[in-house]
Amino acid sequence: MSAQISVAGGVPQRSQALGPLPPLREELDLYPGAETLDGSPSWVLQDPVAHRFFRIGPLDFELLSRWHTRDANLICEQVNAETVHQASLADVENLARFLSAHNLLQSRGAAAISRLQEQSDRMSHSGLKWLLKNYLFVRIPLLHPDKFLTRSLPYLRWLGSKAFLLAVAFCAVIGIYLAQRQWDGFLNSFPHFFTLPGLVMMVCALALAKVLHEFGHAYCAKNFGCRVPTIGVAFLVLWPVLYTDASDSWRLRSRKQRLMIGAAGMATELVIAVMATLLWSFLSDGPFRSAVFLLATATWIVTLFVNLNPFMRFDGYYLLSDLLGIPNLQERAFALAKWRMREFLFAWGEPKPETFSRRMQSVLLIYAYGTWVYRFFLFLGIALLVYFLFFKALGIFLMLVELLWFIGKPIFDEINAWRERGKILRRNFQSRRTLAILLALAFLLFFPWQSDVNAPAMWQSATHAQVYSSSAGKLEQIYVQAGDTVLEGELLFRLESPDLDYQIAQSQKQIEMLTWQTENQNFNRELQMRSRVAWQELEAETVRHNSLLQEKARLSIRSPIAGEVKEIQAALSEGDWLAENELLAVIANTDRAIVEAFVGESDLARIEAGAEGTFFPEDIYRSSFAVSLIEVDSASTAALSEDYLASTQGGPIAVRQDDQGRLFPENPIYRVQASPEGSEDAPSQRLRGTLKLKGERISIAARVLRSAYAILIRESGF
Repeated sequence: MSAQISVAGGVPQRSQALGPLPPLREELDLYPGAETLDGSPSWVLQDPVAHRFFRIGPLDFELLSRWHTRDANLICEQVNAETVHQASLADVENLARFLSAHNLLQSRGAAAISRLQEQSDRMSHSGLKWLLKNYLFVRIPLLHPDKFLTRSLPYLRWLGSKAFLLAVAFCAVIGIYLAQRQWDGFLNSFPHFFTLPGLVMMVCALALAKVLHEFGHAYCAKNFGCRVPTIGVAFLVLWPVLYTDASDSWRLRSRKQRLMIGAAGMATELVIAVMATLLWSFLSDGPFRSAVFLLATATWIVTLFVNLNPFMRFDGYYLLSDLLGIPNLQERAFALAKWRMREFLFAWGEPKPETFSRRMQSVLLIYAYGTWVYRFFLFLGIALLVYFLFFKALGIFLMLVELLWFIGKPIFDEINAWRERGKILRRNFQSRRTLAILLALAFLLFFPWQSDVNAPAMWQSATHAQVYSSSAGKLEQIYVQAGDTVLEGELLFRLESPDLDYQIAQSQKQIEMLTWQTENQNFNRELQMRSRVAWQELEAETVRHNSLLQEKARLSIRSPIAGEVKEIQAALSEGDWLAENELLAVIANTDRAIVEAFVGESDLARIEAGAEGTFFPEDIYRSSFAVSLIEVDSASTAALSEDYLASTQGGPIAVRQDDQGRLFPENPIYRVQASPEGSEDAPSQRLRGTLKLKGERISIAARVLRSAYAILIRESGF
């Protein structure tokens, strides 16, 4: 639905002697409008060419009623003498400026033609500029349904009757009752969407619901005598959304009728949901039943969440505008919020753009600030969306356009407004407070007060090894326990694999058979003819047999280092079946301890070998101790070997796990090692904690810029 535009009030400018006023365009129409909040009458000025509507107040109406005189002084004299209003030349000048800005005056003479040419030049864009400005939202009219609606409306008026509404309510009760009797089956309709027929039916159901939604608006508007010029599709970040041009409803004086038109689309989908819920109980399982389930549940729920959102110009926005009785809700709320913010920050003493009751002013301020917050996160999300939708170079470009145009530009415009008004900055409590806050924020953001680098770390023995099962098999025997001291090469576990033993036996028989063939080839002509093949097969099978024997030897798991058995998987017991690469034990040499940590990419340049720091164990019963940085990796860690720090094990490093169980950090990290100062013994078990290192001082702003630059370089593939 399209919005109206009201004549916006402003600070009266100094009036000067006005020449003959340009005449109004002859095709303009003027209708009585709805009453305003204070009960005063209003009128609607329609531009039928541009299909735009302008709501005006009593004073503007009186001025327009006498515009044909084209004499500003005479108009003011007649209004002051014949009405209760008091008009000035400034009022006439403001109205003339408004009419000229919206091309409601007849354009005559070279000056008028020049002005229209300037407007055309401002509105025209090159292909690239048009694409950048409109890729986010493009409207394409598809239908001109007014004549069809006029002819078909008499056959559909019964849809708005009380009898039909009672029938819908009855169907809703019956449908919900029947669905709750088969509640498990009702919820299990969703899996059919993952089949090709189910996907096709889902798309058709969604399209049908949205088409009927728009025709609900159209028929309701036509029922109240409004014209519906177009129904079309709008693309929101390339996502198609249907729309109906029901802006002719602003001619209606009844607020109730306009509310009904605004709610008609959602009401239509609710009726569809009721009928679909009832129909679901009588259908057999399949794609069609799944489509009906979609209409009965997700479609209208999503519609309510989207269309009732008042922060975007959907149905909810126009419903709220009518409920509050405030046309141009966003523009007027934004103007009031900007004025309130500027007065709070600087107390410039500017007059309010409009005067509202205390309660209504609070509502408008909450709405404006809520809309700004909502749009900030919405455009931020769209920026990320367009980045992932397109290839990297184009995605980064469109994301920057989104951030700079829709988030940065409004902020820069407001700052420019502050800068222009700064010439008349007054010394008062508000300006001093704002200046103090800005200075504090600047200090917080730009002063390099941050020096510590915090990194997730693990305190463990300098020489340690994790023992894994070399292949899948049955755990036949465990030779050690936690706390035992072992030598390098000492047997720890023995596994058996019946499948491997079977392969070895079969390979041995194959070798014996091939050996017999090669030894007896002189006594058999057929064996003599394939002697070369037999020798090749014997050689290959011998190699395979030796490989199987080596694999069997690896089932006897031995200690890779000399040390103490620190950990053994608690769930291990003889007779268990183990998978390949399953952790069995941890062996460490406790002669020397080490702290291994992982720092982020943005902090890597701030530290170097020799830096001092402190390790804080996660165990609150252990004391922190000083460390010295001894090694910093220059390459990022591709796969995390220490799963003890991974998020899958409750650690602080976010990782993703592939099919082979390997852990890959979500963000680039770099391994560093630090040595405890003094005679700090190694712990009996690995302990998580935090390593705090003293690094180069850096400000928050510099940290953010470094991170942004690193992400840009990494994601762009440079």
